[in-house]
Amino acid sequence: MTAAPGPPPPRPEPAADPEAPFAQPYVRAQPYVRAEADTAAEAGSLAEPGAAASEPYAPARTEAPAPDPYAPAEPDWAAYQRLARTSPKALKTGLNLAFYRCFAVPGIATALAASGGILRQPLTRAKATGLPLFQLLESGFDSPEARLAVRRLRAAHHGLPADDDAFVYVLGLFCVHPLRFMALYGPRPPTAAERAASHAFHAELGRRLGLTGVPADHDRLAEFVDAYEARSFRPTPEGRALWRSARSVFEQRLPGPLAPLGPLIAECLMDPSMRILGIGRRPAPLRALARAVVRRALAREG
Repeated sequence: MTAAPGPPPPRPEPAADPEAPFAQPYVRAQPYVRAEADTAAEAGSLAEPGAAASEPYAPARTEAPAPDPYAPAEPDWAAYQRLARTSPKALKTGLNLAFYRCFAVPGIATALAASGGILRQPLTRAKATGLPLFQLLESGFDSPEARLAVRRLRAAHHGLPADDDAFVYVLGLFCVHPLRFMALYGPRPPTAAERAASHAFHAELGRRLGLTGVPADHDRLAEFVDAYEARSFRPTPEGRALWRSARSVFEQRLPGPLAPLGPLIAECLMDPSMRILGIGRRPAPLRALARAVVRRALAREG
């Protein structure tokens, strides 16, 4: 029997050319360069092609997006809007305390008492005053909801026996005193830009309501408010009755366990000029405690 043929023998390798290493001209070795894809994988961005190994993680190049030419312009009271969104409880509490000051002006107190809303349903009346302001702050003056809010404010104040100075005073109260309150008890004092924005908002509101004679900036409006109070504050039975009814609203501004103390705390926060409403002077330790409680409650918004 003939044996099966085996595998063919391997081909012999060609002999190395001893001149091969010298066949090409000498070229200096180039430094190692990290590949662009390697850098992108590790740094999360594309590096410059050819970046040296000593700077393997070149920062990503980011460009600010171009402004949208069709985006609506930010209103000049935008800083006040942001303040209302970040510290709503502090602003609402300041608005409450500001509104109480109206009761010390005889003409305004007489008109408010005659309308009966504060004496019968103080919380409902307080919400009816504050809700339109916050609607305007949130949506601006040109939305359908804003135009409706302005019409309601005009209707609510139409025919009241008050002159232009009285209306400008109330407008100034809502502009100036809540920010003063926030400077003392809020998470932080309002900035100059926020004060200017508050004035811009209330000046525009006054224009929409048909008011004239609104001072040109925040500081002048604050001076107007202080001067108006100095010459107008007087004690009246109507003012005291309004205070006795409306002070209960302050319960809504405090956390649950403190709510029953709302009227007492409100009295401790009032300045001495408000004693003409029948507010007694509370002991200094009690006033200090009440102020500390309010600061602590509002600091959580910061």
